[in-house]
Amino acid sequence: MNHTPAPGGPTPAPSDTTVTVLERISGQFADIARSMTSISDDMTTLQSILGAAPVPPQPSPQPVPPQAVPPSPHHHQPMPAPYAIPTYQPVRPAPYAMPAGPMPVGPMPVGPIPPRPPYPPAGHRPPIPPRKTMSERISQAAERGLVGKLLAAAGVGITLIGVVLLLVLAAQAGLLRPELRVAGGALLAVALVGVGAVLGRDARRRSGAAALVATGVATALFDVLAITAIYHWVPDYAALILAAVIAAGGLGIAHWWDSQALALMVGIPLVVFAPFITGEIDDVLVGFLLGYTAATLWIQLGRNWIAMFATNTAVATLPLCYAVVEGMLTSPDAVQWFVVIALGLNMLLATGSALVLLRSSTQPLIVTLVASATLVPMLGATPVAGPMVASIMLALTAVVLATLALGTDHLRGVTSAVRTVWLAAGAVATCGALMAGLDGPGLVIGLAGVGFVVAVGACVTNQLALQLRIVGTVFTGLALLGSMSLGAIDRMVLRNSLSATTQAQLVIVAAVSLAAVATLTWSWARVRRCDVPTIGTIGSLISLGLVTEICVGLGGAISGGADSGFRAGHTVATITWVLTAAAGLIWARRLHGSSRTLTVTVSLVIVAAAVAKLFLFDLAALDGLFRVIAFIVVGLLLLTLGVVYAQSLNSDDGRAHPRTP
Repeated sequence: MNHTPAPGGPTPAPSDTTVTVLERISGQFADIARSMTSISDDMTTLQSILGAAPVPPQPSPQPVPPQAVPPSPHHHQPMPAPYAIPTYQPVRPAPYAMPAGPMPVGPMPVGPIPPRPPYPPAGHRPPIPPRKTMSERISQAAERGLVGKLLAAAGVGITLIGVVLLLVLAAQAGLLRPELRVAGGALLAVALVGVGAVLGRDARRRSGAAALVATGVATALFDVLAITAIYHWVPDYAALILAAVIAAGGLGIAHWWDSQALALMVGIPLVVFAPFITGEIDDVLVGFLLGYTAATLWIQLGRNWIAMFATNTAVATLPLCYAVVEGMLTSPDAVQWFVVIALGLNMLLATGSALVLLRSSTQPLIVTLVASATLVPMLGATPVAGPMVASIMLALTAVVLATLALGTDHLRGVTSAVRTVWLAAGAVATCGALMAGLDGPGLVIGLAGVGFVVAVGACVTNQLALQLRIVGTVFTGLALLGSMSLGAIDRMVLRNSLSATTQAQLVIVAAVSLAAVATLTWSWARVRRCDVPTIGTIGSLISLGLVTEICVGLGGAISGGADSGFRAGHTVATITWVLTAAAGLIWARRLHGSSRTLTVTVSLVIVAAAVAKLFLFDLAALDGLFRVIAFIVVGLLLLTLGVVYAQSLNSDDGRAHPRTP
């Protein structure tokens, strides 16, 4: 049936033209497929080249144009009606949809595929940019303002050296009248601060303006120090108050400009050059630097200025360290109360400042460590303060630090690490207090007592419990080492090796240490349940040795150092060893697995040690009734233990294999 197209509609293309277009499209798809295959092969080759070891670059070969692919031959065959359009899909990059309606016919380019660009030769690397020369680096640093800051800092130091020379050397040489020297320094300070304040109105000029202000403030402080230390025109307290006002007001600019560099350019020259003005580290200099540190605390509020806090702490602490070392070398006869008071004030000032600054600090641990450095001169204060005063001062410091460690968990900025540092510093202060005020057996008793108290604290509180257990263990270990150095081992081996008084003191040491060891063992075992057998075994062995020391010491003390007391003590000690082993074996029946094996092993080792002691030591050291008692009691205990242990095994087997009725 013939269909006549509508008038004005498109004229349909002949059937041979449609076939030609479709075959041309099919040929182009085939060319695309071959190109993708070639690209895939080239990428595989490139990956293998890059994965191999680098080789020296070879000259790039000339690109060879690819062979032209002849177009597919076109066959014109008559197509019967109706005609179904064939679908040819060598590759499928994306779904292809035939447009609705007749396909437009247009000129299609037929010819070879354009050549691919040449690949870079194997081993090719991008060129390394040339290194910058020194002049280029200096130029870039100058653009960033670094050169200007360095020159300004150098100018501050050199100018202040000139001020010190004006105030000190000119006075020694008599070049100018004192009034002119002081007035010249004051005018220079006012001029520098004024010019710096004016320039600092522009934020872009504040780096240089900060150097001017810092130089002016430091000059004013040196001028005030000179009028009291060199010329003695004003009382010391008046000069200290004036210096504090100048420091607080002058460095207020650093707070307003948020410039920590300004504060550092005042504090560092102050601690370096101030001793040259006073001529020595005396009371005036120490008070002057402490006043400066206290007056500049408010400047750091709301700022994260760790460097300034460290500098201020060093400003007040270094002169005190020198005073303590000088006291060690000279050994003064009287107590230097000013140094003692200064040490305490320095510690309180640094700790209080740290407590306040922790709110705005991003490094609270560093702030706390810096504040704890003020404890260093206090530990060596015995030559200048005397043993009793130094011990009391360190004990009070330990109380303050322990209070901070255990009572500041709710404060902002106080982390667990901060409290741990305070606790460790308090432990060091406690040890220093004991060493300053006690010696010999008294020191060992004090160490054991602190270990026991800290161990009890670890059991009753959840705050820093782990740290408290560690501190208690350290103090108890020091006490045990101290008792060994006092002859505890010799007393258990040799007769009458120590006096009755020393033996009584060592008994007290052993008793307190035994209480500390028992408490620590229970405390550690409560939180380390997987290590209970190990902890219990270690604690039992140490306790066994301490019990032996107590038995022998009591025997010697009661008998007045007689041989009978020595023998009686060892008899009781041997029996105690066997009783301890028996308790361990009975307790092991309630355990299972490795815990039971470990406990049984340790108990048997104690039994073996008791038997070895009985034959190797007691048989020779004991005589008469004590030897008989030791052998009979130990034998009966072992016999009873064997019977009980065998019966418990039988009962266990009966429960494991019940008889059938």
